[in-house]
Amino acid sequence: MTAVFTLEGAGLSYPGVTALRGCDLEISAGERVAVIGPSGAGKSSLIALLNGTALPTDGTATTLGCDFARTRTRAARRTRRQVGTVYQQFDLVEQLRVVHNVNAGRLGYWPFWKAAYSLVRPRGIDEVRHALERVGIADKLEARTVTLSGGQKQRVALARVLVQQPQAILADEPIASLDPRLGAEVIDLLNEISAEAGTTLVTSLHDVDMALSRFQRIVALRDGHIVFDRPPDAVSTGDVEELYAAPDSPGLVG
Repeated sequence: MTAVFTLEGAGLSYPGVTALRGCDLEISAGERVAVIGPSGAGKSSLIALLNGTALPTDGTATTLGCDFARTRTRAARRTRRQVGTVYQQFDLVEQLRVVHNVNAGRLGYWPFWKAAYSLVRPRGIDEVRHALERVGIADKLEARTVTLSGGQKQRVALARVLVQQPQAILADEPIASLDPRLGAEVIDLLNEISAEAGTTLVTSLHDVDMALSRFQRIVALRDGHIVFDRPPDAVSTGDVEELYAAPDSPGLVG
């Protein structure tokens, strides 16, 4: 299968802090992967390497054949628009209407004039409405984003990814601020979207049971290292207990 994401000896360091080290990972087209590990293990840093918002300080990171550290800006921009990212804090402009936040998924394709004009007269309304229908909040098209609940805001973020039509979706702790019921709904929706479109999905999660029950593959991080990479039925209770045991290496982030 075609590799969408490849890390080879990838490390990520900041002054005085090591976030990732010696990571080898390959994720193929259409795979649905959960990344688990304790706080500070490097999960968010791993997502940042995959979408190119951070560049490795050691080794290489390749996304859809693009090494962001060695690629010209225009080619890197073309690759980034093929990767949709959903964040824990939604990454929405709260004072804008929902239609504008969903249309932000098209900004990688639109020239500046079109994006600016769309703020006055929204473009692609039918596509936006269809995306909102898909995530269950079609009635919120004209709502001010600030008035929505946390679960509704996360659905707006998912609709934004839908109109982007990426080849891969990265979700960085997308349910950390939601209650368990809403969290399960969002994860199920992400998996449905991925399965329907054949889109690669990589999701970092604190909820281990959610990861084991809903994903095809589990990548476990601890202290910036990949500890194991297995299908969920090969992950034992002992593996999880060891992964979340008291940390023995301070100073890691993400």
